[in-house]
Amino acid sequence: MAHITVKGLVIRETDFGEADRFLTVLTAELGKIEVLCRGIRRKKGRLANAVGLFCYSEFTLFSGRRYTLNDAELDTQFWGITGNIEQYALCCYFAELVNLAADADDGAAGLLPLFLRALYALDRQKRPVQTVKAAFELRLASGLGFRPDLTGCAVCGAAQCAAWSFLLENGALVCGDCRKRVGGTYFDVPPGVLDAMRYILSCDGKKLFAFAVNAQTAAQLGHICERYLLYHLDVHCTTLDFYHSLFRTP
Repeated sequence: MAHITVKGLVIRETDFGEADRFLTVLTAELGKIEVLCRGIRRKKGRLANAVGLFCYSEFTLFSGRRYTLNDAELDTQFWGITGNIEQYALCCYFAELVNLAADADDGAAGLLPLFLRALYALDRQKRPVQTVKAAFELRLASGLGFRPDLTGCAVCGAAQCAAWSFLLENGALVCGDCRKRVGGTYFDVPPGVLDAMRYILSCDGKKLFAFAVNAQTAAQLGHICERYLLYHLDVHCTTLDFYHSLFRTP
């Protein structure tokens, strides 16, 4: 067996047997890998702390028929995430998304920095959960080849409009006059929402979550970005159901 060393983020844990665990680890060099951790549930201390969910660590692995954990050194931990039910539910949703997206041929290279920055924004910078969620979803959609065109009306080319609409099926803006002539599923896009979407798509990745909007704009932005991403990925995320259940009134 050959040894390899790689840094990665733990995005999923699957227990089996009496003490073993499979980790799904997102890496820059190898993409998504599965790592067998023998007896890890009996261990405590440095090694066990380095392989927890949402830990970014340096892994030393045996590379044979499968990757098997030999050692791990914690680089960055986000313990605050696991202690906050809202943030934890959201990051489980992010993990489900990147787990699916990592299987795609295109757009997977940017998944690790995107997820790490989202974790940092929530745990360290205390950014609002709703805006982090929306920015993550729209930036992920763009990275996977579903970048919306928000430059102007996709039908007549108008650059200005008093009441824009956003077309779910192709991510295009349509002005009020042209909306009457084009079919599809539309969302009204107020100026604040449109400005936020344009910022998310155009800003440097390090500044992705460094914007602020009011509560109403955050809610509208979040609804559009969520619907747009899930429509184009054509998936149903059970973790998203759990996240939304936290805000339902009994």
